[in-house]
Amino acid sequence: MALPPIRPFNPLRTGSSGLRRIAVAVPLVVIVGYVVFWFTAARTAETQVARWIEAQAEQGVTVTHGEVTTGGFPFRVSLRLGTPAAHWSGGDWQGPDLTLAAAPWAWRRISWSAPGVHTLTWKHGAQRETATLTAGHLEGWGEAGDKGFASWEAWLTDGHLTTPRGPFTARGLLVQFQPPAPDGGGGAAAGTPESATDATPRLPVTVDAKGVTLPPRMNTALGDTIDRLALEVSVNGPVEPAGPWPAPALAWRDAGGVLEIKSLGISMGPLNLSGDGAVAIDGAGQPEGAFTARVTGYAETVEALRKAGVVDDGAAQAVQVVLGLLSKGPPGGPRSLDVPITVQDRRLSLGRVELFRLKSVDWFRPPLR
Repeated sequence: MALPPIRPFNPLRTGSSGLRRIAVAVPLVVIVGYVVFWFTAARTAETQVARWIEAQAEQGVTVTHGEVTTGGFPFRVSLRLGTPAAHWSGGDWQGPDLTLAAAPWAWRRISWSAPGVHTLTWKHGAQRETATLTAGHLEGWGEAGDKGFASWEAWLTDGHLTTPRGPFTARGLLVQFQPPAPDGGGGAAAGTPESATDATPRLPVTVDAKGVTLPPRMNTALGDTIDRLALEVSVNGPVEPAGPWPAPALAWRDAGGVLEIKSLGISMGPLNLSGDGAVAIDGAGQPEGAFTARVTGYAETVEALRKAGVVDDGAAQAVQVVLGLLSKGPPGGPRSLDVPITVQDRRLSLGRVELFRLKSVDWFRPPLR
């Protein structure tokens, strides 16, 4: 008995009921497939976090956390780590719940959020010191690369920082970090201190702060509030851990490290300043640098320094005359000043005019050289 020939499937011959079954089956297969894909991505994310913690342990950093909660379905994969903490030989960090999230199809770009209280403890000589940050809003993102995060960004609003030097507050703060470059192209900024060689690598960092209030003990002649600080810098030179603080800073200095200030803008009290330059650390552990700056409000600034006793009356009068001659602007209108600024041996000078001697910075106490 001959078998009937096999005819190719034709959906048009299946009737309306067959078409309906196909119309339902195809989306169903897609949905089920995506659900499987999402749960696979979530498990992979948990595995990657566990591997990262293991890698930190190999570097001497112990990371712990509480319960891990997975969520974000369908368009995000999020992991919420309860009360994470880190411990290393030089200190400890304890933070609030940390949320990590990424699109399952673009997992290299990871966003994070950790508002709340962060406590950092570190060794300072034979003592241990503590700083506590209370963040009303704290989040950011990072671009993962083959060797960790290639770049990252963090922004803070309504922050309160308690330190051994007193409390700081900030209405807003944005920090951006780019990956190290083997050579930034070209030399350092004009006026770079002699110790500031064209060292590598370069770590570009951008900071934009608004409404920063300084603690009483750091109150300046211009007040205690920085209305705006915009800073784009490049940390040039090898930046690697070399033991407890201040060993890394001293190693960076001895290798010819320099902080290249590509752009600086600051508004504080009557002072408005913008410019560029470079800063290094001298043999006594004090900052030295050279800048080119445009300044407005210089007359009011010098007067504020005189009233605070930072500059004596004679020097203030001489500086006012010199700066008035160097300034530019319409008659009777606002005047600006383009002037080189240098800091050397704790002496701050505008051009050839020495303004005053800076107080010693005791961020560390390195041996004198």
